[in-house]
Amino acid sequence: MAEKPFIFSRDMTAIAKGLAIVLMVYHHLFAFPSRISSVDYKPLMMVDNLPLDMLIGEFGKLCVAIFLFLSGLGLYKSFQSKHHFNFHQALKRVFNFFLVYWIIFFIFIPIGLKYFDDTIRYSWNSKQFFYNLFALIHTYNGEWWFISVYIELVLLFPLLVKMIEKGPIFVSYLSFICLFLAAFFVHVDDFFPKLELVQIAINHLSTLLTWQIMFVTGIYFSKYSIFEKMNAFFSKIHLNYKIVFLALLVLCFYFRQDLYPFVIKTRGPEIAGIYNYSDFIVAPIAIFSFVKLVQNITFLEWLFGKLGKHSTTIWLTHTFFIYYYFQEMSFAPYYSTLIVIWVFILTILVSIGINFLNHMIHYPFFRTMRMRSS
Repeated sequence: MAEKPFIFSRDMTAIAKGLAIVLMVYHHLFAFPSRISSVDYKPLMMVDNLPLDMLIGEFGKLCVAIFLFLSGLGLYKSFQSKHHFNFHQALKRVFNFFLVYWIIFFIFIPIGLKYFDDTIRYSWNSKQFFYNLFALIHTYNGEWWFISVYIELVLLFPLLVKMIEKGPIFVSYLSFICLFLAAFFVHVDDFFPKLELVQIAINHLSTLLTWQIMFVTGIYFSKYSIFEKMNAFFSKIHLNYKIVFLALLVLCFYFRQDLYPFVIKTRGPEIAGIYNYSDFIVAPIAIFSFVKLVQNITFLEWLFGKLGKHSTTIWLTHTFFIYYYFQEMSFAPYYSTLIVIWVFILTILVSIGINFLNHMIHYPFFRTMRMRSS
């Protein structure tokens, strides 16, 4: 049977998102022992006296870079297909995202405010409620910090794509400059202790400058069809085999888990944390290797494709199960692999319900809009 041609389509993007959400769930389940100290689990196996699940979880931080990379790649593909992408289209995407976010917000946050109001996280404060509602802060769910980065990058995309079309080399240099400028803003908010909104704005700017390079890299990969060129290269040198792509994934793991910390150890603690932001190098290699690995394996394509399609809701809800509300229930299966499967079952069921509610909200709204325009 002839192998299907490699085209980084929507299906491939969904598979890559499936990988990212698995890494995210592993990251939050096992990478922070202090956050799961009240529960116990049986690790898959031990490696150098450390649970393999924890090592996978630490590597799972790569999920952020993967999601941002895919966002940039997907938006540029949309721009290529329609030959334009304006601010109105960006606003529409942000609005659609906020609809899902608000459904989740008004389902899960009242639970915390009602039943966990004795904790600092969910003690009532009207200003805090408003700030969280519009993703200005993320005190109700610490893993929602990524929301503002995604929204801001989508809103900036129309400007970014115009700049890239006119001066791609200039934008690539600018992206690196912004990455290094991000460190300047880390403690600037300390100079404005009484100006809350200024502090929030500075924190947003620092986070945006730090992570934008992942998004921009995705745009360039789409613009220059780099994945397709990588595939052609591996075919040309006769290394287009699954064992090669598995080895590349292992190399990505080693590079991030061992080489980065070694650089920090030898160069000094002042650069600690910066290695996370070099994930714009590792993320596309991991995406390409994983997609090539599962390509033409029908079950794995289906499985990771389905996980990818539910990835947004799983991202926004899974830590309510893992950390905030239902931790004991989440860790009930005891064995690490079963815990991961169980968390996905719970969050996918929630995702199906939220998608249904989202459809019910969208249908009358767009039906009214169509009737007005006819």
